[in-house]
Amino acid sequence: MSRITMCGLGCLVSTVLLSSAAVAQRQPGTTERAPVPRQILTARSVFIANGGSESYGAESYFRRTKYDGGPNRAYTSFYTAVKDWRHFDLVGSTDQADVSFVIRFSNPVVDRGDAANTRDLPQDWIYDPQLNLAINDPKTGLPLWAITEHIEPGNDRAADNRHFDEAMTRLVDDVERLILSPDGNAVAEATLPPGTVHVELMKRRRTHAFIGGLLGGIAGGFAGSRTANYACNDNFTLPPLPPPPYFPNTPLPDITPPTNFDCGFHRGQIKVRNEFIGMIGGMAIGSLIGWVWPVNF
Repeated sequence: MSRITMCGLGCLVSTVLLSSAAVAQRQPGTTERAPVPRQILTARSVFIANGGSESYGAESYFRRTKYDGGPNRAYTSFYTAVKDWRHFDLVGSTDQADVSFVIRFSNPVVDRGDAANTRDLPQDWIYDPQLNLAINDPKTGLPLWAITEHIEPGNDRAADNRHFDEAMTRLVDDVERLILSPDGNAVAEATLPPGTVHVELMKRRRTHAFIGGLLGGIAGGFAGSRTANYACNDNFTLPPLPPPPYFPNTPLPDITPPTNFDCGFHRGQIKVRNEFIGMIGGMAIGSLIGWVWPVNF
């Protein structure tokens, strides 16, 4: 092998290795974690501010919020939790604070329940209630860090209130991890908001149940129609033939059986009944099979 060929192969291998190293450096997770601002880690006095509460859009205009406690519930709950933690000295003004915590409840629209509907109807909107915490520099007002905890949806008001408190507990735990473990798991690993898997699971199960019920109803109705084997008994007998000899112009009696309208109507009734029963049964069985059908994400 010539020297030129060897040099070319060496250059090619070097290029591939350097490119692979560069790609590995650009991949997520291969870089070091960005540091937490030191001002947060060394803070000892904290001013907690009420960032407001967006409570509109829960279910209707007259039921603007799903949670008890009024618009100051997030502020009151967070203030009490930080006070019970006893890690910070709570002060009453920004002049005395090393950092400021601004707690806020928000309820943004994140999706639409009926994507095929072109009209923006309030009942089609899907909301994401959440608690937002901003850690700011009290002197300049610049944000230093932000934490968001989503509130899992509930089936009734008691469950909604319980999930609100659970989200507040997770939010305070996030602050504790941020300050006490800045070089490790400063914050919890990114996960789906609580309840999103359950909501998506129920949505897909309902879709499967609808498809299964539709197919089962069609199959059940067809099977029911095939079971309508009602036979009419008309007691029809052939009339006697005239005695021989027969001549070409000799009229023969009519041997066509008479039409029994009552029998045909009764047969149609039985067919419709069997189709209806088969359709209802097929829909029930198909919906059940569709509901328990495995769901893959």
